[in-house]
Amino acid sequence: MKNNFSVYLGAALLLVGCAHAPEGAVADETFSQLGKPAERLQAQQAIMDFSRTFANPSPESKGWFERLRVTRTTTEDPEVKAALSQAILLDPEGPTKLPIGKAEVRYFPSPAGTTPATKLAETERQLDLKVPTKKFALTAAELIELTKSEDFATAQRANRLLRRISPVSAAPILWQRLAQLTQRSQVQEVEDEILRLPVGVVNKGAPSAPAGSAPAQKAAWLRIVAVRKTIKVNTDAVLPLLAGPANELTEAAWDAAPYLFKAADRPKLEEAAKGRSERLAPRIKAALGQLK
Repeated sequence: MKNNFSVYLGAALLLVGCAHAPEGAVADETFSQLGKPAERLQAQQAIMDFSRTFANPSPESKGWFERLRVTRTTTEDPEVKAALSQAILLDPEGPTKLPIGKAEVRYFPSPAGTTPATKLAETERQLDLKVPTKKFALTAAELIELTKSEDFATAQRANRLLRRISPVSAAPILWQRLAQLTQRSQVQEVEDEILRLPVGVVNKGAPSAPAGSAPAQKAAWLRIVAVRKTIKVNTDAVLPLLAGPANELTEAAWDAAPYLFKAADRPKLEEAAKGRSERLAPRIKAALGQLK
């Protein structure tokens, strides 16, 4: 038992000693190779590689980097000086800052925008940088005018910035915009902006029934009113939407049903559920089970 313990102790001491011993020590002739152009690059690489082995300060690292500093002082070759300077930066006891960037950072203000796109971009950048409102490139009134643009990207960007600057002004405009659009991707973008409005403001200008004829518009309205209790909803206008064919609109209607109807409305919902597609069966079952 004692013999085994002695073996383990000896192995542990050997491992500890190996961990602190630098590997790949550079020979003296490597420094002499710095003066020979044909062998200089290889010597510089060897010095750099060995300098990387010192992760923590130690007597060995102190002696090694002191030798590099002395060599850098004595040599006259600018290439060797530069290579040794790079290696000295790896000294674990040296300063952590690089010898660059000592000058103060200069701030160059961006040029003022001249088109709606550049003004919108500048206003968004100012919002992100928390610049005072009075210095914005566009005011709330100017953003309201840009929300009427025929270009959807411009109008939508103006809507987004207006929501961030004045949610009260943006809410009715976004609801009106939702009722005008028919393309599904555009409707989804406006829906996202409405859901980002503060809960106490989202009901400003909100219709009590789906506005617009496109299924995407009605589905977006249902998804919004299901999670925003401050919006008054005419449930009689929702019932016909439950009885339609299986599509995005009827799925949204049944998903919203538990939030819009009460337990007393169960007979109406059961009547609307008759004859529906099997695709809607899981949603119908979940909606009826969540009524309160």
